[in-house]
Amino acid sequence: MLKKLGVFIIAVIVLLLIIAALLPANFHVERSIVIKAAPEKIFWEVADLENNRSWNPWAKIDPDAKNIMSAQTRGVGSSWTWDGKKVGKGTLSIIEANEFKSIRTKVEFVKPWEGIHYGFWRFESMGDSTKVTWAFEGKLEYPIERFMYFFMDKMMGDDFDKGLKNLKK
Repeated sequence: MLKKLGVFIIAVIVLLLIIAALLPANFHVERSIVIKAAPEKIFWEVADLENNRSWNPWAKIDPDAKNIMSAQTRGVGSSWTWDGKKVGKGTLSIIEANEFKSIRTKVEFVKPWEGIHYGFWRFESMGDSTKVTWAFEGKLEYPIERFMYFFMDKMMGDDFDKGLKNLKK
């Protein structure tokens, strides 16, 4: 009986490893909203990390977290480091900015897991409004993180929707 149980457990583990190998190694989450404002106004709400903290839903999760802004808070080279019990530890840096058109960020997570992911912002003028798109993507490590693929869009997408609505306000 123990031998059969052992074979069953090994078979389940092998099956899970095979499934993980077949799952996507990367994820991409994206949301958009139209805001009645010029790209020039919205761009700086995102490109100034000090402003970013007022509408970003992740900044409100752990009010007791230690937050450190770089000396420069706007544009390429600016960064925001956090360390908290609920949000873990990491750094968000602006690594590219095409003024009033797009922003690219790098997010380095340290705790509770290590990883590097990238964020993207697009600002598309639509007459008296702007279509703002917020996207995030990264690699899912084998084997455990691969199973997260099924949940990434829902987990992050809801927060993106909240953040974009906050930005609109």
